[in-house]
Amino acid sequence: MKRLVVTIALASFAASASSQDGWVSVGATRVVAPASSSTDTSQPSTPATFTSSPSTSSSDNLVSELLTQVEQMQGEIANLRGQLEQQQAVIQRMERSQQDRYLDLDRRISMLATQPQDAPTTAAPTSSENTEAAIPSGDAYRAAMELVRAKKFPEARAAFDSFIESYPEDPLTVNAIYWAGEVSLVTGDTEIAEARFRRILDNYPEHTKAPDATYKLGVALHRKGDDAGATQYLNQVITQYSGKADSTVSLAKAYLKKVTPKAP
Repeated sequence: MKRLVVTIALASFAASASSQDGWVSVGATRVVAPASSSTDTSQPSTPATFTSSPSTSSSDNLVSELLTQVEQMQGEIANLRGQLEQQQAVIQRMERSQQDRYLDLDRRISMLATQPQDAPTTAAPTSSENTEAAIPSGDAYRAAMELVRAKKFPEARAAFDSFIESYPEDPLTVNAIYWAGEVSLVTGDTEIAEARFRRILDNYPEHTKAPDATYKLGVALHRKGDDAGATQYLNQVITQYSGKADSTVSLAKAYLKKVTPKAP
């Protein structure tokens, strides 16, 4: 009986010790207790860090390079657009200038058709020879004017020059010189036009075509870029022919405002 009590006491003591150490005793076998779910907070946690891989860095560089190229292309496009706008403005000015030339020429042709001939009429022929000579000169001049009306300007200038050479003393010769200058101005041959108009001013200053020749000389000089010369001859029209050729004076005043915008 005493031995049984001692055995039970020993067993109870062993069970108590095993329970306190976290061990479960089954007979002679010792089993490891399950891991505790509690977290040890004695050591601070370290945040996760990420490092970019070489492939990510290469992609970033490529994107940056593409953006730079796009910006450069946008700048080039803007520059080209500006150049295009400038060219369009130049073309529009040229078209307006050409249109003004045709309109002015049409106006003068219309005036020529509705007004009496401004050249002196020929004296009555005294012989059949003079009568025969007067006919072809008139025909040649009319043929040249028909070319002007048909807007065949190079052919018209050639016809007028031929007339001038063939009939240097004809009453219509000065008119032919003037119209040779007119059609040259329309075709853009300002040097030829200038020479024709100067020829009238130098050799026929009292002719009825002198006011128009003076005005057109100013126009020709302006188109050559000689604004000072253009201003000189336009002012000459205004001061010299006021009350004598008022329509030409009005044209000179209007054109002078284009040459010198501050002109009265």
